[in-house]
Amino acid sequence: MKGKSVVLIVVLLVVSLVGYRIIRYNIAKRNIKDFTEEKVTFVKTVPAGRGDIEEIIYLNGDIRGLREVDVYTRVSGKLIKKIKEEGESVRKGEVVALIDRDEPALGFTKAEVKAPIKGTVIRYYVDIGDSVIPQEPMPQEPVVNIAYMDRVKIVVNVGEKDIAKLRKGEKVRVSVDAYPGENFLGQVVKVAPAVDPRSRKLKVELEIENKDHRLKPGMFADVEIIYNEHSNVLVVPRIAILEKEGKEILFTVEGSRARLKEVKIGIGDEEKIEIFEGLTEGESVVIEGNYGLTDGAKVEVGGI
Repeated sequence: MKGKSVVLIVVLLVVSLVGYRIIRYNIAKRNIKDFTEEKVTFVKTVPAGRGDIEEIIYLNGDIRGLREVDVYTRVSGKLIKKIKEEGESVRKGEVVALIDRDEPALGFTKAEVKAPIKGTVIRYYVDIGDSVIPQEPMPQEPVVNIAYMDRVKIVVNVGEKDIAKLRKGEKVRVSVDAYPGENFLGQVVKVAPAVDPRSRKLKVELEIENKDHRLKPGMFADVEIIYNEHSNVLVVPRIAILEKEGKEILFTVEGSRARLKEVKIGIGDEEKIEIFEGLTEGESVVIEGNYGLTDGAKVEVGGI
């Protein structure tokens, strides 16, 4: 009887010990759960807003006068006088320079070099005292170059991938290093009917207003051909758009939670992109911290 009592006591002790350990484990597990903080992702946001957006072909080229003419002497002789200096304006038919003929004994009067167009004297190819010869029968060096500069042109070569985007009349923006931060406006005036078989590029001519003659022939210009534009549309920064399973998505912030939204996008430029479905104006769109973010995740705005 005494032996049975001892066994019973031992069993009770073991059961009590096991029970105690189970209770302690459950209490510890509950405490860990209670005190474990939910992970917070720090993000930066901007409000979805309206703006204008353009699709652009970026090119470059040399500026030239709308018309440029090399003027030759009609007689052989020497340049003796520049009546118009480089940079001066001339009227069509106005005398630009005088040529002294090579037969002084014959008493010829001085030959005149006249401007064939209205424009500006761009450069002389010869100096005072240099010999000049008519263009015919063999090509010779001209006397002077005259350009019409109230409008200037730029000829650019467009790659095959962009040819379908080109239309006569499309808007053009031009910038040059001489005037940083300033744009000059023009348009596409000519599109070649065929691609150059050697370069595989299409020749396109642009015209730009230049009433004040600030754009000079020979300047190198950066060119933007604007082939598509949408005004007053809903836009977000391009970096807000992610791709998931072949669909475009972005994240917004509601309260302290991230919300995944599938969106339909339109045209875009280097910085922003048009949204025409899935987002409303004014929503807070995540632009930093969005990679790896999940729907419903806890976020803190402005922590980056």
